[in-house]
Amino acid sequence: MITYLLSIILHLSAFVHAKNVRSPTPPLGWNSYNAYGCQPSENIITSNAKGLVDLGLANLGYTRVTTDCGWLSRNRDSQGRLQWNSTLFPSGPHALGDYLHGLGLKFGLYSGGGYFQCGSTDQPASKGHEVIDSQTFSDWGGDSLKYDNCYAVSPDVMVDNQSEESISPTRFQTMANAIDAVERDFEYYVCQWGIGYNIGTWASAIGNTWRISNDIYNAWRSIWRITNEVVPYWKHTKAGAFADMDMLINGLGALSYEEERFHFSMWAINKSPLILGAKINSASTTKESFDIVKNEEVIAINQDSLASQARLVRRHTVEEWDIWLGELSNSRFVLGVANWKNNSQTVQVDLNAIGIRTADARDVWAKRNLGSVSGVQTINLVGHELKLWTLSNVFASTPLQSAGYYAAAKASLSGSATITTCGSGECLPSGQKVGYIGSGAAVTFSSVSAKSAGTKVLGVDFVQYDIATDSAWGWGDNTRNLTIAVNGGTPKRWAFPISGGDWLESDRLLVEVGGFVQGARNQVVIRNVGSAWAPDLVGFDVLE
Repeated sequence: MITYLLSIILHLSAFVHAKNVRSPTPPLGWNSYNAYGCQPSENIITSNAKGLVDLGLANLGYTRVTTDCGWLSRNRDSQGRLQWNSTLFPSGPHALGDYLHGLGLKFGLYSGGGYFQCGSTDQPASKGHEVIDSQTFSDWGGDSLKYDNCYAVSPDVMVDNQSEESISPTRFQTMANAIDAVERDFEYYVCQWGIGYNIGTWASAIGNTWRISNDIYNAWRSIWRITNEVVPYWKHTKAGAFADMDMLINGLGALSYEEERFHFSMWAINKSPLILGAKINSASTTKESFDIVKNEEVIAINQDSLASQARLVRRHTVEEWDIWLGELSNSRFVLGVANWKNNSQTVQVDLNAIGIRTADARDVWAKRNLGSVSGVQTINLVGHELKLWTLSNVFASTPLQSAGYYAAAKASLSGSATITTCGSGECLPSGQKVGYIGSGAAVTFSSVSAKSAGTKVLGVDFVQYDIATDSAWGWGDNTRNLTIAVNGGTPKRWAFPISGGDWLESDRLLVEVGGFVQGARNQVVIRNVGSAWAPDLVGFDVLE
């Protein structure tokens, strides 16, 4: 059994040890919620579990079967233990667990750190009952616990994204300690929705996985929203600790097959759990959708033993495409070229500029070896395609070098733009940032040096924590936009994702900007877009 000595969580001094176990790679499985909402039943769970086995999904690692919200009776028993709804689950939890274990699957349980379960007004959750509930889950033979965040503060309010108690780690830590005290091993899945601050720090210390966002929903735009929120979690993802981008919507009829491949690929390279949500039978879910989630090469990327999350290494917002690069075991890499555009386009990927001199490439979805690749690669993308290459025998290129760093706090500010001096280890690398870059504001850098004329890579250090929580159901996308204009040229827009765990943790986005002249005569002007705020700006490197 793997033992973890966990760090102190914010104000907490409790430690979690043996029974809260970690899968070394992201969990794979099936959850009832996406297809059945909060209306599961014994037949639903057993038939879908059998489908995992019959359709070969269990052999690929999809072994965790979780009954989500709706399984409970409204009353605890005389000893205070949770009870299953005997109408929906006539055989009871022990029989259900035995059935799943008999199929070689794992028994996933669900509760929450509030007064009631999500989706109900009277089904009890585990707040204040953590010790007896964790023991009950153990007695039932459970293998994992998804722990949700509804009714955190009041029995009258199901969703509260703002109050101190709802965003605090305390309730999740309390359940982690309770799980640790039982004799059965549990994988613990924190479902706190990514609200509050420093989720990656505290949740990775107690959970095998932790939800980073509001719920996924059946629309393409939710893929963009969640992708922008997962970007900074590479700082916390490692073997046994994985940022959860939420359950897959493959097979639900919400996406085209190309979009389903994109969705599955993006979750896989970011080392998210791959939890199926469709009905696991051939009458309800198409062969094409099953083939996508059964792609063994994509699953292998997700399950790679290095457990390293891919990084967003280039963003081309106006052109609507990104480049992602992640490390794999045995000195390999995964390269993802993501086309967010509705239409087809042809893009140029300069491998040297992202650190690769030569490599042997394989197109994962085409299942085709491409041979040795180097230099600028021309890649044809259909609308909403994510091209996945695995790279082996990689030789690194000479890294781009800084021609000079330009701190925003030393630039010329106008309008509402304001300097903030941050604490130790914050707003890196300069320790200061410029915020409130709104309408009429500008951050102007003069005497910027370039060794040669033309397009340069700028490493833009920024702070952005405008989380799309309440706005997730509309058009919230976890980005703030800014424009960059060089030497009076036409301003160009970039969408900046979430940078970290609060408004003081910075990250770097690499963008390619044209219009530079040779020498120290360049002017760079950064502004907001429209009436919205820009991300807070720490500074930038000119990389050549």
